[in-house]
Order: sequence, then C-alpha cells, then structure tokens
Amino acid sequence: MERDKLNKLIQVSGYARSAGNARPVHFLIIENKKEVRRLSGLVVDWMRTTMKEAPALANALCLDRVIAMWDGGKDPICYNAPHLIFAHAGKDVRLAQHDCILALAYVELIALPLGLGATWAGYVLTASNSYPPLMETLKLPEGHKCFGVMMVGYPELKFVRMPLRNPPKVTWR
Repeated sequence: MERDKLNKLIQVSGYARSAGNARPVHFLIIENKKEVRRLSGLVVDWMRTTMKEAPALANALCLDRVIAMWDGGKDPICYNAPHLIFAHAGKDVRLAQHDCILALAYVELIALPLGLGATWAGYVLTASNSYPPLMETLKLPEGHKCFGVMMVGYPELKFVRMPLRNPPKVTWR
C-alpha cells in the first residue's frame, strides 16, 4: 500500500472531535507486513503467558482457540493485514482514550472511500498495554499508553451493500 494512503487516513483523523480541543493523539504506523506478523506472534506469546498466569481471563477471551488457530498456521490476531495503526497518548491526559478512539473511528470511515479496509485489533490493544516484550518493541514515548489499534489493508471481499444490523434501541421523550 502506498504511504500516501496511510498518511491520508491520519490526516483525516485530525478532523475528529477532541475533548477540550486537546488533540493528544499520537500515531505509530507499522508499514511492514513482516513486522505486523512479528507483532502478532508477540500477542500470541502474551496469550500463552495469560493462559498460565490468568486462566479465568484466558478462558473468558477464548485464548486457547486463538492459539490453536495460530499454531495451525492462521493469523487470528491481525488476519495477515499489511499495516497496523496504533493510537496512543499520555496515560494521564484526561479523556485521551476518547480522543484516540474518535481519531481511529475517522480512520475507519475514510478507509472505504480510499479503497481500503480497516478494522479494530482488540487482542493487539490488550497485549500492547500489558505484555512487556510487546511494550518494549513498540517503543511508545515515556508515559504513553495505547488506546486503540487498527488493522489496515486492501479488503479481500467487496460488499455490494452494508451488512444488515439490528436497529438501534431508541427511547423518545
């Protein structure tokens, strides 16, 4: 994927709302598919550690099934995505989590018109804040925390229409 498309995603994210207009969001973009694969492997290492140290959490997250898929040659972590976008900010910045999530939501929305697919990487996010080897690999600035991770690439499937969703639950008063 061309860097200019990734850059466009980030530039558009700058139009996202920000609490108090603080704009604390920083981005780490992993461009190299081999590096994304290596990070996926570190997430699986975190899962293996979690299986031993926190079996209740591991069971709740179905980590045994994810690890089995990885061991079977599939990538259930990043689904072979060529790029990852990490949104991070100072962990003590008030409402930084909300700002990072909003910025990544803009990334997700603008991806489709650019011919890209984007989706959230929850396992990567969880491991990025709790597994020291992954934290060291990411090298986020001192005092920063990752608040969102998105996989980006060219989608394998093209949808003719949006998938059906349950209608929103609304109360009018």
